[in-house]
Amino acid sequence: MLQRHGLHIVDADLIARQVVEPGHPAYVKLRTEFGAEFFDPTTGVLDRTKLGDVVFNDAEKRRKLNSVLHPAIRWEMFLQILKYILLGSNMIVLDTPLLIESGYQKILGTVIVVWCDDDVQINRLMLRDGLSKEDAAARIAAQLPIKKKMELATILIDNNGSKEELEQKVEELVKELNSRWSPLLVRAAVYSVFAGLSWVLLKASLALFRTV
Repeated sequence: MLQRHGLHIVDADLIARQVVEPGHPAYVKLRTEFGAEFFDPTTGVLDRTKLGDVVFNDAEKRRKLNSVLHPAIRWEMFLQILKYILLGSNMIVLDTPLLIESGYQKILGTVIVVWCDDDVQINRLMLRDGLSKEDAAARIAAQLPIKKKMELATILIDNNGSKEELEQKVEELVKELNSRWSPLLVRAAVYSVFAGLSWVLLKASLALFRTV
């Protein structure tokens, strides 16, 4: 929705899918850590559903998965932010469900949390991914509770309604952000975020280096 308004989006979910494609270093690490049974024997493609069923019910396996994916995802996010800065972008949106868990809210000028009631979230997840109610609830429980995220948000968007209602709220949000930030202030904020994210990535890389 935000892309239709000309904003540059760094989509963590999309990046998470890209870094587990065959040939990527994270793909090789996943095969080593979890074994070939989680990959299609013909194409070699990761069976995300099968792996998800395991890691969302096992905290240790989830930690192992995150230790492989998160550094790769952060690096790709860093490269995309750098690209948009070099292209002269005035505003960059980090679209990630684990933004607060990763600590990015500390370096962002605005934190937007799109929320809905628990039962609505479970039903939508079941419909989107074909999950059972128990599996959908387990995946939600593996994340920081939405109320905690809402406490750290700058802007809250209620997404209990229809897609059309959400689109209207997003349009109003973009107008508000454009009126709030002048191009000069936005550019300064973007550079500050880039510097902050660079520091977060550096610390994460050093921590990973010390553990191997």
